[in-house]
Amino acid sequence: MNVAIYCGSALGNSKIFEEKTIELAEKLYKNDINIVYGGSKQGLMGVISNTSLNLGNKVTGVITFDLVGKELENTKISKIYKVDSMKERKAKMEELSDAFIALPGGYGTFEEIIDVIASSQIGYHKKPCAFININGYYDKLIEFFYSCSNSGFMDKRFVDMLIVSDNIDEIIEKIKNYEAPKAKWDK
Repeated sequence: MNVAIYCGSALGNSKIFEEKTIELAEKLYKNDINIVYGGSKQGLMGVISNTSLNLGNKVTGVITFDLVGKELENTKISKIYKVDSMKERKAKMEELSDAFIALPGGYGTFEEIIDVIASSQIGYHKKPCAFININGYYDKLIEFFYSCSNSGFMDKRFVDMLIVSDNIDEIIEKIKNYEAPKAKWDK
């Protein structure tokens, strides 16, 4: 199984973010789950890739030529795909992955995970989408999704389908046993 990891190119302001990223890498390795990620050596992306490699796990990166030119590429990873745009990067990561996990990050992380959630909602894939909710990092975002549902703009089942926890074992277990809801337009 391959899991896309979306996360920040920064480390955040607390050691807990790095510690939980290391824990995620260790537990994915123990469960024979390979990593697909954005290909960078910076921040939490560097932590997830380098920890996974040190454990002997397979790590696949997808990075844009522009970011390679800025010397942000982790050249140690198992396999690297170089693409022209962020749109191609997201599509390749989605293609290579059986599930998606968001660690803390910024706009790029939000865009990546929300893109695959939207694709799941309309039936383009039936893959699980998870948030590792370190220190309640994603509480307000998930609360916002329920607010969208309460306002009639999002079906509640597409919020309920999200796997949200700070417990990595629980997330892995739910990914392994995931059953996608019916797509938005399916009858």
